[in-house]
Amino acid sequence: MAEAAAPERQMKRALGPFALTCIGIGAIIGTGIFALAGTAAAGEQLAASIWKTPILNFIQSWMSHAPLVFGRPGAGPAVMLSFVVAGVACGFAALCYAELASMIPVSGSAYTYSYATLGELIAWIIGWDLILEYAVGNMAVAVGWSGYFIRLCGSAHIPWLFPDGIKFPVWSVNDYATAKTIVSQGGEALANYSSATIPTIAGYPIALNLPALLIVAAVTVLLIYGIRESARTNSTIVVIKVSVVVFVIAFGAFLVHPTNWTPFVPTGIGGVMSGAAIVFFAFIGFDAVSTTAEETKNPQRDMPIGIIASLIICTIL
Repeated sequence: MAEAAAPERQMKRALGPFALTCIGIGAIIGTGIFALAGTAAAGEQLAASIWKTPILNFIQSWMSHAPLVFGRPGAGPAVMLSFVVAGVACGFAALCYAELASMIPVSGSAYTYSYATLGELIAWIIGWDLILEYAVGNMAVAVGWSGYFIRLCGSAHIPWLFPDGIKFPVWSVNDYATAKTIVSQGGEALANYSSATIPTIAGYPIALNLPALLIVAAVTVLLIYGIRESARTNSTIVVIKVSVVVFVIAFGAFLVHPTNWTPFVPTGIGGVMSGAAIVFFAFIGFDAVSTTAEETKNPQRDMPIGIIASLIICTIL
């Protein structure tokens, strides 16, 4: 804490409880809540490989002496319980983060807490874990955003300029594996693309998700520019995102048919827990609030508010 308070290292303390709560909501509400709920409810069929099979399946097979099931059972209507289970688990973690963030108001999140309490080796391991966590999370959100952006451009019909919408070559908006799959499917799958050709350079096929790359670069530039500007931009985006979620809830409430909730737990507790493991990804992000501890005006008071309030709001939504 003394090192962080040194004049040459000190950061601007510009964030209050509202900005911190918005940072938490902005990190939590994303691809997880918009896309993973369906996957958790329907389940996933995976190839017959032990490397792709959830550990929970091995435990269930061992305890019940039933054949090993490859893939994840769907939670069905009980996906709402999956969200509750994941939310409770994250709630306990959030209380720990809030305590540590107010006790050690230094940027670095779990890396800093591990360094201060368990030493350099554990902190080094946790640091790599955090890099992997944020890398996977950012990739999923960037690719998800790219997919929505491509759909939006495809539906932007401008008669005098783009009568069929704005379309891109398949190789410029997908990774190679996805682009190859789309090209092999043909037909309707290629309707949103202007070209189905994947170019090669020196015999190697070239494909990249350019919109995902550009949005990550744009956000990075904004973060480097300053925390105050980043927080304002994030708060604006959060208001829009929450409005979208509330809009969906308000109109979707009239389309709910309780008769579809039978059976409520079609695959038993295993399906509920499997769904919780999937939707847990939707909650990853509340710990991002703790990384702004050095930029918070009153970290002892504001950090717990930001972490816990953002988790409660997102769980309710």
